[in-house]
Amino acid sequence: MFLHNLPFTSIFHRCKSIKQFKEAHSQLVVRGLNHPPASLRPIISFSALDPSGDTNYAILLLLFRTSVASSVFLFNTVIRGLARSHGRRTFAPSSLLVLNRMAELNLAPNNFTFTFLFQGCSNCCAFDLGRQFHGVLVKSFLDMDVFVRNSVIQFYSVCGELDDARRVFDESDEVDVVSWNSMINGYARNGHVSAALIMFDKMPNRNDVSWNSVLGALAKFGFLDDAYRVFLEMPRRSLVSWVVMISGCAQNGRPKEALALFREMLLSHQEPNSAILVSVLSACSQLGALDYGNWVYSYVQKKRVKIDSLLSAGLIDLYAKCGSIDLAMQVFSSSKNKCVSTYTAAISGLAMNGRSKEALQLFEDMKAEGISPDSISYIAVLSACSHEGWVDKGFHYFNSMSDVCGIRPELDHYACMVDLLGRASLLEEAERFIASMPIKPDSAIWGALLGACRVHGNAEMGQRVGNLLIHSDQKDDGRYILLSNIYAESMKGEDAEEVRKTLRKRKVKRVPGYSLIEVDGFVHEFLAGDRSHEKTEEIYHMWDEIVKEIKKFGYSAETRAVMFDIEEEEKETFVGYHSEKLALAFGFMYTKRGSLIRIVKNIRICNDCHSAFKLVSKVFKRKIAVRDRKRYHHFEDGHCSCMDYW
Repeated sequence: MFLHNLPFTSIFHRCKSIKQFKEAHSQLVVRGLNHPPASLRPIISFSALDPSGDTNYAILLLLFRTSVASSVFLFNTVIRGLARSHGRRTFAPSSLLVLNRMAELNLAPNNFTFTFLFQGCSNCCAFDLGRQFHGVLVKSFLDMDVFVRNSVIQFYSVCGELDDARRVFDESDEVDVVSWNSMINGYARNGHVSAALIMFDKMPNRNDVSWNSVLGALAKFGFLDDAYRVFLEMPRRSLVSWVVMISGCAQNGRPKEALALFREMLLSHQEPNSAILVSVLSACSQLGALDYGNWVYSYVQKKRVKIDSLLSAGLIDLYAKCGSIDLAMQVFSSSKNKCVSTYTAAISGLAMNGRSKEALQLFEDMKAEGISPDSISYIAVLSACSHEGWVDKGFHYFNSMSDVCGIRPELDHYACMVDLLGRASLLEEAERFIASMPIKPDSAIWGALLGACRVHGNAEMGQRVGNLLIHSDQKDDGRYILLSNIYAESMKGEDAEEVRKTLRKRKVKRVPGYSLIEVDGFVHEFLAGDRSHEKTEEIYHMWDEIVKEIKKFGYSAETRAVMFDIEEEEKETFVGYHSEKLALAFGFMYTKRGSLIRIVKNIRICNDCHSAFKLVSKVFKRKIAVRDRKRYHHFEDGHCSCMDYW
């Protein structure tokens, strides 16, 4: 770099990197060239603010070049850089060092100084330091402008001190849209969604940040009805708002609405991005809507959308959850940049579809490729072991989580282990495992044990665990139903009825069992005993005809869990029209002879339906795929892929 005959300011303005700045500065020092203080200001600004800069170098210049440090502006520049780039451990000592230097030079902090200080405290959640700065600010009697007040509100909101944030907001003489947005974001970030919505409704003026912030909070926490209202009122629907609404519906159990919004988005000539397509594929997966999912895949290929790792995982998950595991593995094999999410989707899909051996092999292949498994990968592997009853392998992988990968088991992993032991009929071992847990078991873990008690007929333990659950988790209707069925199957009809009375008395909302079937691109939903479908009479007649045929091959309705004061014939009717049976009858009516019938069910398939479907697959030579809450059941020629182990 040529230094002769160039003004000092020109020398530094020609520098494009921190390396060049330092080289030029060192040459000036080494050659003893007398450079004025003003010439070093570009170095300080670049070092403090450029992403490739060096804030420590800027601090050194401020601390040891007295002649340079004559301007509050330069100190503010360095504090601004610290606020952007430094973490919690370094921001506090570095910012205090700069402030002390200002005090030594009798330079008083101004509004910009405090704005950047509070931004730094917000970025690293340095609550104690920020509160001290607020105290200094109040004592300084500085006439705070709206920018400083907004930074204080933002600081308290980020740190979760909403009362303090609201106090500053309410005491402000001047607030702008940023002030309102800071409060709304604070409420939303800390889960106070109703308070965020109330503030939003009171806002005198709104910008895109206001709309998207409250919309995001409402969708994230499942306030979808309110989210719809805000969405419909938006003056302009950006891509972000579509992402928020579609993903919110997909993640909160409203997949049909997610697909409806996606169609509306396409009609409005908005181009979906990868995030929206992943959410749409998730909605298709939940519904078992393979035809719709195939259309989305075709859209991706037609529009030449880049298939990143998340989109690839979404496609794998779609095909796996629609029972087309071979297609899922084709997508996996064609994925160019496989990552942990891609592998995990494939491992989980294989396990769900009864191919646990392949799932474990793929897990080992992933590790051999140098891709470290995460906690979700281990849930998929433990589920694979659970579906096959591989207790020893399950404990091997469970222990290797922490011993090999340093991953601390979470409640979901413990639930998998209890499920594994419970399915293997090792109920006492499962209870001892729960007692040995280093963290408090939640209702999902006890629920897994309760389900195992019902499957394996351990009435004594089931009654004990069930009563514990309906006292600790009073709003989950499934616990009451399971306990009632355990009593019913133990010939304790009065106790079963007492549990159901408690359910009604506590006004627990029943989540009905339902089944979904996609025919010609439309998803049809059935409830048990459902008569709302326009083809009800034909559907019931079709199922009755199916039953007549399978009875010739030994079918007899399983009615043990129906213990009300009704005759056996009525009990048979009670279990005879479960939702998956109605969906199957509908599939017989509207799918081609010999084609695969796919059904998605939101709860565990019952013994009676499982037995009936095996016979149907044999008698009528139809392949049937039923996805229940835990796994896929592939029925073919009188057998199920689960080998009656579910």
